[in-house]
Amino acid sequence: YDGKEVLHPGITSAIERDLMLMKRVAFLIDSLPSETLSCLGLPTVASNFENILRRQIDLRLEAQNLQRFAKNFQHFEHSNFIVTFPRPVDNFVSEHVLVEDFIDGVPISDFLLDESINGLELRKKLAKPLLNAFLKMVFTDNFIHCDLHPGNVLVKVDHLDTSTSKISLLDAGLTESLRPEDQQNLRDLFKAVVLNKGEEAGRLMVERAKNERCTDTEGGLEAFSSGIDSIVKEFHINRRKGLTLGAVRIGTLLASVLDLCREHGVEIDPAMASVVVSTLVLEGLGRSLEPNLNLFDFVIPLLINS
Repeated sequence: YDGKEVLHPGITSAIERDLMLMKRVAFLIDSLPSETLSCLGLPTVASNFENILRRQIDLRLEAQNLQRFAKNFQHFEHSNFIVTFPRPVDNFVSEHVLVEDFIDGVPISDFLLDESINGLELRKKLAKPLLNAFLKMVFTDNFIHCDLHPGNVLVKVDHLDTSTSKISLLDAGLTESLRPEDQQNLRDLFKAVVLNKGEEAGRLMVERAKNERCTDTEGGLEAFSSGIDSIVKEFHINRRKGLTLGAVRIGTLLASVLDLCREHGVEIDPAMASVVVSTLVLEGLGRSLEPNLNLFDFVIPLLINS
């Protein structure tokens, strides 16, 4: 990875034009006399998308993200792997240009093609630090890389000196941090799966919500809490069988919760949607590397520490 990023000429004006059109269409649809369309909250969706896109076209923000990630992971080591990030080169960072140091490694997708005994063993080793690094971002740092597809993950394995093996995470332009209330909701959801207390987690989500409509309807709170309980119960039952990456879909759990929140009008931090998508992507990569990895072997210590 040679570490050079340059924005295309004219990209800013093109994005401004597209954003203006998108927001106008969103407000037009939202103004129609339809409760179903109003529940979609399209102006809010458009505004959130605008914030995400604007952060992508200022490479100074990506440089700041890389420095923050490097600080968060300076002491991280798992299964003889360290996790690193490209380092921005001083005096070569601007809104339109970002130069980073050279990263030696190969895309993690290359390892998915190796079906040899050694290749399968190495894939198992890679899954653990990668999953643990992502969970650390979510539960410990509350600063999450939201673009961890296989092309943004490089691996360098030193077979002679395993202490120098490393996983490098690239392209940190898209990041998210959750509001404290929603980070606690996320912790409570995972704890609920462990303890089978979905209804309690649902009630706490409503109490913490910045805005919610479910208590305005008779039986609304009970219906929402019962819905969370049903989602949690399914995963709690699976946990007894072993919550391996091959058996469960944590991203699906989180997506189901978001759907329920929309249905009952319980406001959730828009950043949560990006976290859910990131979880789905990384979960799929982890499943390809090692489907027998037990997710809660990693989650429970982080929940206890947090």
